[in-house]
Amino acid sequence: MATKAAEKKSFKLPHLFFLLLGLLIVITLLTYVLPAGEFVEGVYTPLAERTPVSLPQAFLYIYDGIANSAMILAMLLSIGGCVQIGLATKAIDRVIDGLIYKMKDAGSTVLIPVVFFLMALLGGFGGSDALIAVIPIGVLVAKKLRLDPIVGAGVSYLGTMVGFSTSPSGVYIIQGLLGVDPYSGFGFRVLNLLMCATIGAVFVTLYAKRVEKDPSKSAMGDLSWQADLNDAGELKAAELNPKDVLLTVLFFAQFPLGIFCNLGLGLGMGALVAVLIPMSVLIGFIAGMDSDEIGNTFAKGVGSMGFICFIIGMAGAISLVMKNGHIIDTVAYYASLPLKNLGSGFAAIGISMVVAAINFMVPSASAKAAALAPIVKPMAEVLNIHGQVATQAFQIGDGFCNMISPFLGWTMGGLAIAKVPYQKWVKWVAPLLGILLVFEWAVLFVLNSIGWTGL
Repeated sequence: MATKAAEKKSFKLPHLFFLLLGLLIVITLLTYVLPAGEFVEGVYTPLAERTPVSLPQAFLYIYDGIANSAMILAMLLSIGGCVQIGLATKAIDRVIDGLIYKMKDAGSTVLIPVVFFLMALLGGFGGSDALIAVIPIGVLVAKKLRLDPIVGAGVSYLGTMVGFSTSPSGVYIIQGLLGVDPYSGFGFRVLNLLMCATIGAVFVTLYAKRVEKDPSKSAMGDLSWQADLNDAGELKAAELNPKDVLLTVLFFAQFPLGIFCNLGLGLGMGALVAVLIPMSVLIGFIAGMDSDEIGNTFAKGVGSMGFICFIIGMAGAISLVMKNGHIIDTVAYYASLPLKNLGSGFAAIGISMVVAAINFMVPSASAKAAALAPIVKPMAEVLNIHGQVATQAFQIGDGFCNMISPFLGWTMGGLAIAKVPYQKWVKWVAPLLGILLVFEWAVLFVLNSIGWTGL
């Protein structure tokens, strides 16, 4: 019996492809069960008869879902290529290495917040699970400061995740799906990233100072981690190369420049692509890449977005099934009922909680945005919540809980690299997660109260 129990595989979520395929089938079947209805002049009106969608028709909608998502897919493919070139130059990595090396004698009070902010900015503008590669930097910093692995994971993984969760450049998909100008509200979201990064940096620094003063206070539970401190490698001697600094500045500057052309000059979404592509080519040439390297790197970045694009198209098919089955407004209406008496400010918080709960089942932000936008949009309209505020609610629900998601490879892989047990990590980071959520919910309430539109 013990052998059989040992052979049992741990629970594992199905691949995202099968999750959405199953969701498409379930939603199609629900068109035969749920009452049909629609909003007429803001009032939910039941239809006399159901309007079910057949399964073959649902699969035909996959093509339409892809075709209807053309604007978002164009942005995804372009950004994928541009970010890949920026990160492939390794300029940002060398700038981080150079700054850490210069501050190696500054102590934890200075070094930890600086590294945390660098990681948060990297997560905010280049966020993806590829940033798992920077975790060894945080581990090395922690070892050099004679601190535990949790500090290492805190300044690296946690820093990038806080940046990713408040990314000013990562909301364009949900904004487009909610009918909001992509990248509008960029200035506030940069400020929001910095505020959350400050909270995170203070939290990690205070913990580091406590462990520095008394190692027995480590959240690791014992002092076995100290055995690895003597294995710490040397911080690489690295100077701040002016070319690397220039490349780093150009990488981060291309996003606000493209957004200014889009919103400030009124040139439309095409302006973003028109800025990002030549800027990425310029970055590549300055870095010393030849035309073939730039082309191959760009192609790699575009290719990495291919499956995400397909998933968004499939989620678009789910939306079409709900729309043509006339259950999308029904779902939105009944989902909004518990929030209706809360007032729009608290209702926005409620939306973020719903997204957070679903986040554990569908970790992919892109797929979640595409699947939930058809429900969130009419819910927001019924609850008198502006699309920009609904976008912020979605981002809050989608991002922060990734810090403790056992289904996210970025989280579990990062903790494995840092040698931090998952249970220890959750216990340590839970107070910070609570602080960040309460802070963001308060901000969300204020944004809704002042009628923020992001413009």
